[in-house]
Amino acid sequence: MVFVVLGFSAGVFATYYLARLFEIVHTWRLVRQTVVHLLLMCTKIVEDVAFLGQMKEKYLTDAEFTPKEIQRFKIVEKRTLTNWQESVIMSLVSKAPPHFKTLLPFKNWKEAMEFMERSLERE
Repeated sequence: MVFVVLGFSAGVFATYYLARLFEIVHTWRLVRQTVVHLLLMCTKIVEDVAFLGQMKEKYLTDAEFTPKEIQRFKIVEKRTLTNWQESVIMSLVSKAPPHFKTLLPFKNWKEAMEFMERSLERE
């Protein structure tokens, strides 16, 4: 009878702790996938901005802006896009809850894109 009670108690504790472990693992995977998909959406935004930049260049050429003026527009757009990319990553890292900071092993846009590519390759 003692072994039955001990076995039952051990089973209850094992079930409780295994359930908690599986919850933690599931949450970790969910947060990681969410971060990867947020980064993927950001890359799509960057692609759209690049397309709009090409359209803008075409319209500026059609409006008879000089190549020098067009180049200035491109420099400003590139600087603005770079600032946006870095601010998105800084916001994502700084606003993450403390327990999830280890899931964000990047500090800038380049590292974030490498992280995203590695994660997508694993999937």
